[in-house]
Amino acid sequence: MARKVRITMYMTLDGFAALAAGPEDPEADREFWDVMWNGPMHDVDTLLLGRRTYEAWAGFWPGHVDSDNEHWRAFARFASQVDKVVFSRTLENGAWTNSRIVRGPVADEIARLRSLPGKNILVAGGVQLVQSVLEQDLADELCLTVSPSIIGRGLPLFRMEPTRDHHEDVILPGAPGRHDFQLLESRAFRSGAIYLRYASTTPGKSSDA
Repeated sequence: MARKVRITMYMTLDGFAALAAGPEDPEADREFWDVMWNGPMHDVDTLLLGRRTYEAWAGFWPGHVDSDNEHWRAFARFASQVDKVVFSRTLENGAWTNSRIVRGPVADEIARLRSLPGKNILVAGGVQLVQSVLEQDLADELCLTVSPSIIGRGLPLFRMEPTRDHHEDVILPGAPGRHDFQLLESRAFRSGAIYLRYASTTPGKSSDA
């Protein structure tokens, strides 16, 4: 079976790449981790990360492989074991185990990884990397957890180019910049957040559930 490239990200109602945390709720927490990470990570063996995300994760997750929090512990062990491909022109070395730095084009590396045997490939941040993967139609699936919050600041998940002189109410198929997806799964969390899993409908991409 061909390896899929999956993007997994958080988003607020106003389009920023952030998770708006709610009140503590152990059941909601378990539900979130099971859907967003614990289930999907069993079919993934490679993470694609931008420099900032990699540095943040490398400074946090290795210290939680024996965490009292079962969700943190599971993800920390998963993240430490899988291959981590870091796209950066400035990072000198990746000290976190199983890390490799790539300085060339994202599309070239994804094509190389697809040609190799293995499990699926997960794009987990940062925003510039996600935007590049989406704009080049390199992802098979897009998984979003949308928080029911407007935060008014942050990094937009999708690259936005406002047009001041012309407003279009209807964007037709094939329009420049339009990328279409098929809904595979949706789920409402106890917190009010919504999980959405889409398949790319770009020709040549898989739409299997």
